[in-house]
Amino acid sequence: MAYTTKSRRRNGFTLVELLVVISIIGILVGLLMPAVQSARESARKITCSNNLKQIALATHLYHDTYKTLPMATDWRGKYYSFFTAILPHLEQDTLYDGYDSRLPYNATRNREVINKTISTYLCPAMVTPSDGPNTHCGDYLAPASYLASSGTGDAWRARHNGAIVRHTDGTTRLRDIRDGLSNTLLVGEGDYGLRNYKYRRGPCAGQGRGGTVAWGIGYPGYSIGSTIGIFNSDRLVNGYAEYQTFRSDHVHGANFAFADGSVQFIAEYIDARVLDSLATRNGQEPTGKLTE
Repeated sequence: MAYTTKSRRRNGFTLVELLVVISIIGILVGLLMPAVQSARESARKITCSNNLKQIALATHLYHDTYKTLPMATDWRGKYYSFFTAILPHLEQDTLYDGYDSRLPYNATRNREVINKTISTYLCPAMVTPSDGPNTHCGDYLAPASYLASSGTGDAWRARHNGAIVRHTDGTTRLRDIRDGLSNTLLVGEGDYGLRNYKYRRGPCAGQGRGGTVAWGIGYPGYSIGSTIGIFNSDRLVNGYAEYQTFRSDHVHGANFAFADGSVQFIAEYIDARVLDSLATRNGQEPTGKLTE
């Protein structure tokens, strides 16, 4: 009697085959992730650039109305900020109307305004300590990502030689920018990425703070920036110089709005002397390669 054998049909993968498939998927994911992350960063950089374009346009509209550029701050006990001044030109009339410039920034009425987060003032690439003011640590100012350009010196003590100046340094008009509008910084980025900047007092004393960038107060390091320290540093190096120096959470540089309304990404390896020349309004310095 003849016997025939039937082959058994397999209904699944062997362990080896399954491991091979998982390995291939892992390799593909590893190859795709950098591309996905790069695309996300590009999208964040574009949104940030668009924010700066809106801020630059609002500044020009302010200039058209008042025939002068907004002040960095009044420093007469009110500390009214550049970013508060341009609110009506960013369709933020309700907030602007709620702010009383005759009162100090920290008056109860004004605090109810400057604790509001404004999307145009936030770069999506910036990592903030919280979604709004970090009230647990005593903060009540809404975080922001941008600093008005006061020039090259210490924004606390030195005369402002940039496009945006405090009241004690007079006022500036677009025609006063003799270096050319396309060669002069108007607004740049700031962030909360200073690793060794900490709270010095209060319930969070000694804890990491990273920065204090906020749109509602006219202080250096909050809404006023300069090129005094190391550009795009992630730590304090020269005392507190980097605290008021432009920096961002983008890779290898930061976005800037220029006085002509254009926006450029400036690489962190730019020569410091070139960056300083861009920060002044009437220095007559030569400028070189700016971007990536």
